[in-house]
Amino acid sequence: MALSEKELQHFKHAIAVPGMGVAMQEKLKDTRILVVGAGGLGCPVIQYLSSSGVGVLGIADYGVINDEDMHRQPIFQVQDLRKHKAKMAASRLWASNPFTKHYPLLLQVKPQNILQLLEGMDFVIDCSQNIATHLVINDACMAQGKPFMIGEVHNWVSWWAGYNIAPASGDAAASYRCSLELTDEYRNFDAGIIGVTHGATGMMMVNEILKYIAGVPDGLANKLYSMNYLHNAYLSHTIYSNAAVIADTLEKGLLTAEEYGLDIVPDIED
Repeated sequence: MALSEKELQHFKHAIAVPGMGVAMQEKLKDTRILVVGAGGLGCPVIQYLSSSGVGVLGIADYGVINDEDMHRQPIFQVQDLRKHKAKMAASRLWASNPFTKHYPLLLQVKPQNILQLLEGMDFVIDCSQNIATHLVINDACMAQGKPFMIGEVHNWVSWWAGYNIAPASGDAAASYRCSLELTDEYRNFDAGIIGVTHGATGMMMVNEILKYIAGVPDGLANKLYSMNYLHNAYLSHTIYSNAAVIADTLEKGLLTAEEYGLDIVPDIED
């Protein structure tokens, strides 16, 4: 889709980056991304996806804004307390970039609605930091052939990875279920959340998404990245596709919420 004169002006500095240009900005405008979670990790992800010019941004979150969370969700303001995250995020993002269509989805992602949410989307980013939700999204994206990304932050350490993206080598694309043993090594559920580690990780995730949309080979394909912010240790892991795991996932399809261990919350009446 061609850019308007106002869009050309708005994104002129991004367009000027070598390797980007008008064609890349138009490609971003044609991209539709679903982001699950508008919390500490989701906030920087949706902010930078929007400011980069992604055409359609679906924001799925059923939660409300709490005072104790604002240190890692700077998109929100004190007057937003107790309001729905997705709705307020869409409003704030439009105020800085009216060219992106921001759709707030005030719902919990679950087996009953995930396939509908995936319709028309080009990419899914799971910022829920919830294993059961990761599995729902994995199984649905594998069934629908959708590329997706998952990220988590635990204290000083974070990880993010691309799934269902075939590498240029011709190897099979890996799923989230193929990397469970590796991701478990990065989980530390001690109390405490640092805002800056979420912000930094979210920006790293968006950087990889922009490279993926631009066609940079193998940045996300079968890769898991981690960052230890306390010790400045950045690692890159190769994820290997497990054919048996993927075949089993495709055969079973979506499971029930109970089988995923997903606690269902009541639908929001808004």
